[in-house]
Amino acid sequence: MKKIIFTVLFILSASISYAGDVSISADVDRRQIALDEQLMLTITVSGSISNIPQPTMPSLDGFTAYSSGRSQNLSIINGQVNSSVTFTYVLVPNDTGDYTIGPFSIDYKGNTYSTDVINVKVAPRSAPHPQTPYQNQRFGTGQTPSYTSPQEDTSPGPQRELFIETYVDKLRAHVNEQITLTFAFYQAVNLFENPRYNPPSATGFWTEDMPPQNKYYKMINGRKYLVTEIKTALFATSPGGFTIGSAMLEASVEDLERFSSRSPFDIFDRDPFSMFRRGKPIILTTDPIIVEILPLPDEGKPANFKGDVGILDITVNIDKDSVEENQPVTLTIKIRGQGNIKTISSPIIPEASDVKLYDSASSENISKDNYVVQGEKIFEKLIIPKRSGALTIGPIEYSYFNTSEKRYIEKKIGPIIINASEAEDKGPIESSIFLPGITKEEIKLFKKDISYIKTNPVDLRPRRSDIYKNKVFILLNILPLLILIFLYIYDSHKKRLLTDVGYARSRRAKAAASKRLKKARQIMLKENTKEFCAEIHKAVIEYVADRLNIPHASITEDLLEEKLKTKGISDSVIQEIKEFFSICDMARFASARFTKEDMQATITKAADIISELERMK
Repeated sequence: MKKIIFTVLFILSASISYAGDVSISADVDRRQIALDEQLMLTITVSGSISNIPQPTMPSLDGFTAYSSGRSQNLSIINGQVNSSVTFTYVLVPNDTGDYTIGPFSIDYKGNTYSTDVINVKVAPRSAPHPQTPYQNQRFGTGQTPSYTSPQEDTSPGPQRELFIETYVDKLRAHVNEQITLTFAFYQAVNLFENPRYNPPSATGFWTEDMPPQNKYYKMINGRKYLVTEIKTALFATSPGGFTIGSAMLEASVEDLERFSSRSPFDIFDRDPFSMFRRGKPIILTTDPIIVEILPLPDEGKPANFKGDVGILDITVNIDKDSVEENQPVTLTIKIRGQGNIKTISSPIIPEASDVKLYDSASSENISKDNYVVQGEKIFEKLIIPKRSGALTIGPIEYSYFNTSEKRYIEKKIGPIIINASEAEDKGPIESSIFLPGITKEEIKLFKKDISYIKTNPVDLRPRRSDIYKNKVFILLNILPLLILIFLYIYDSHKKRLLTDVGYARSRRAKAAASKRLKKARQIMLKENTKEFCAEIHKAVIEYVADRLNIPHASITEDLLEEKLKTKGISDSVIQEIKEFFSICDMARFASARFTKEDMQATITKAADIISELERMK
C-alpha cells in the first residue's frame, strides 16, 4: 500500500513539474554595429518541461539570419527537473538604419510566451584600409607565407579578427576592356576549417579567373594580418552602368568565450558535445561596386572593325608559296597581345576569283601573367588555286581598339602571292582537294570525265545470309552506342559533382557517415563513452545534413526534423531518428551506465537509420 501511495505522489509531482512555468528571453551581443559587422542573437527558452519547443522567428527586416546551433542544459534539484535551451543566430545587416528585432515567441499548451523587442542601430561601414601594392611576395595555395617587411597601416579604426573587401583597378572602362576585380580576406586568427567564398555576381560581364592567389602579411593598427587576394578579370559585353554584386565569406573561428567562466561549477551547465563543434561562425559581406562602361567611339571606327579590344598585333604566313593547281596551301593568321583572347574575331580576307578559300581550324593560347589576360589566337585557312600562274591574295585587313592609346588601329598584311604550276595530266592521276572538316585523303578528284570501267563479269548471285541479320554484326553496331550512352551519363555525373554542391554532398554523404561509424567502432573498443557518443551523433546528424544540403555550421536537431518532414520522410523514420538522438543525450548524463553492449546497439541503430534514408531517394 505504501508503494502505491509513493508512486501516486511521484506521478503527481512529475505532472506538476511538467506544467511549470515557461520563460523565453532574447539578447544580442551589441546594440550598435557597422554595416560590415554582424550580431550574435541568443534566444533562451527555459522551464520545468521535458520538451522545449522551437521559438517562432519573425521577419527580420534589414538582416539576413544564419543559424549557429543550439545548446541544452539540464538540472535536477530536489527532484525538480529544469531545462533550458539556447538558440544562437548570426545576423548580417543588409543596410544602414535603426531596426527593431523581435519579439520572439513560443507556443506551449495553448499559451504564448514572448520576448521584448530589441533595438539595433546599423552604422555605415568603417573606412577601407589602404591596399597593399602588387609587388608584395606571392605564393600559391599550400605554401607558407613569408613575412618580409610588411607595410605599416596606422589608419584609425577598430581591430577586427576577420574582415573582407573588394575593389577594382578602374571604375570606368570601355566595352570589352579588362577590369581587374580583387577580393581581399584579412585574417588575424586561426580558422577551424577552410572558409567558403561566394564570389560576387557579375551580370553583364565576361569573367576569367586569375590564379594564383596572392598571399602576404600586412600590419593594420599594430596588428599583423594574413591577407589572401583572389583576382578576377571582367570584360563588359555592352555599355552602360553595371553593378558588381556583394561577395560573401563564411568562416568559423574559435569562440574563446565558451571556454572562459567565472565559476568553476559552470562546467556542469555546458554542452559536453560543444568541444566537437566548429566554433563561432562568422558571415562577412562586401559592398557592391558600380562601374561605368563606355561605348567604343564612333569617330575613326574602321568599316571592317569587328569589336576586338586590347593591345594586339597580327602576323600572317603560308606554309609554301609554290604549289600545283588544285593543291592546298595553309594560311596561318596569328593575333597576339593583351585583351579578351577568346572573343578575338577572324580578320577579313578579300575574295579572289582564282582561288578557293576554306576555314580550316582555330585555336587559342591564353596566359595571365601579372594578372593580365593575354596570349594569342590562331586562325588557319586553306587556299586552293583553281588555275596555274601567279595568284594574289589580300592584302589582309585587321582593326582593333587600342585601350592604351584610346584609338582605333588598322593594319594591313600582304598581299600574299602564290605561284601555282600546271598539274601534269597522266591518265587517271588524282589530285587532292580540301573541304572544311575533310582531310585530303577523304576526297579524290579524278581528271577524267569517266572513271575506269571494269570488264570482268560481276557475280550477281544472292548471298546465303543477310549481314544485318548476323548477331555479331548487330552487337558490333549496338556496342559503340551503349559505350557512348555510358560515357555521356558518367560525364554528366562528374560535371554535376563539380557544379552542384547539394548533389555532391548527397552522393558522398554515405561514405562520410561510414567513415565516422568505423571511427566510432574503434572508440568503442577503448570504452570511451562520451567520445563514442559524440562521434556516432555526428555521423548521423551530418549525414542527414549532407543529404538535405544544410551547412554543417547551422545543424540543429529541430531544423533536421523540420527539413525531413518537408522532404516527405515518414513520421516513423523521423521518430526513430529522434529516439537515436535521445539515446546520445542520455549517454551524456549517464555515461557510467552505458555499457559496451549499449554502444554496439547504438552503432547498429545508426547504421539502420542511414540505410533507411538511403532507400528513400
